[in-house]
Amino acid sequence: MTMIDEPVDVVDARAVEGYLGRLTTDLGGSLGVLLISIGTRSGLWRALDGAGPLTARQVADRVTVDPALVREWLRAQAAAGYLDYDAATDTFELSPAAAAAIPDGPGSPLVEACMEMFTAMVGGFDDFSTAFSSGDGFGWHQRTGQYWHGQDAFTRLIVPDELIGAAIAALPDVAAALDAGGAVMDVGCGYGTPTLAIARQHSAARVLGIDYHDASVMAARQAAADAQVDNVRFEVAAALDLPDGPAGGYDLITYFDSLHDLGDPRGALIRARRAVAPTGALLLFEPAGGDTVVDNLNPAGRMNYSISTLICTPNAVSQRTATSSEPLGAQAGEPALRALAAEAGFSTVRRLDIPLPFNLVLELRP
Repeated sequence: MTMIDEPVDVVDARAVEGYLGRLTTDLGGSLGVLLISIGTRSGLWRALDGAGPLTARQVADRVTVDPALVREWLRAQAAAGYLDYDAATDTFELSPAAAAAIPDGPGSPLVEACMEMFTAMVGGFDDFSTAFSSGDGFGWHQRTGQYWHGQDAFTRLIVPDELIGAAIAALPDVAAALDAGGAVMDVGCGYGTPTLAIARQHSAARVLGIDYHDASVMAARQAAADAQVDNVRFEVAAALDLPDGPAGGYDLITYFDSLHDLGDPRGALIRARRAVAPTGALLLFEPAGGDTVVDNLNPAGRMNYSISTLICTPNAVSQRTATSSEPLGAQAGEPALRALAAEAGFSTVRRLDIPLPFNLVLELRP
């Protein structure tokens, strides 16, 4: 008897090694985020900034960190590509470009905002994984205050006040209406950071921020009081149950990275279409995903698909009903957003030329 006819499982050893290599890269990258944060908090990045090539001992002399820890941290950053290493002199150098991105640019604040969210997510990971596995989703209200604070810090970085102003300025008729006392509603306002930016920039406007999450609304109200902004108010309300607006409708309705978090995005846009004035507009800020899945198979797409899997879509799933539309996900892309707007009854969709680092901005008109 021979074994010729028996099925034989053949595994390519090199392919296995390749996947193990990817796993190692992932593990190193995850730990690398912690090291970037440690570098900020300990002053290591500042010690390297503009200093030219330094040995580990020379860097250690500039901070209070133990020299052995400095040595290992420097080697890790060189392996990650953040520092240039000269083997001949055993020195490490932070290039001007790297310095502009990390200690002097948005890199460190971005990492610190994400660290707050990561820390909170790890603390609640068992509950999240149970909900994920059961198909129940995981809502915003199931996160912690540390997570909400980190998300607000992240929003401040990726949607700065000046670019919110630029987006509204790109709609001259809407901006004029607001300056004449028009009405604005921000859907999914969270801690109210973008909402307050609109209220400050258009002090004659009547600005309303809504969110289904009562703790976020309370924080937004406190932020408005602390900033002494009196033309804004915040209410607890769902995107499918918008508060009554002015008789002629809202001059502007905004979604700042919130539409893809909703359990019924099409239903939300249909409701917004009924609430906006005939001459008004909707501003939709969404992650700048590629048009297709293939277009997103890159590091940025991977990051956003991961965020979508861990945060955005679980929240949307937690809100779904039997009649809800499909959750968008955080990488829906412009064609899908345009199609959704058309289904909701908007006749015109225009992409605004606003230089946001992570988002695209669409103007929707009735």
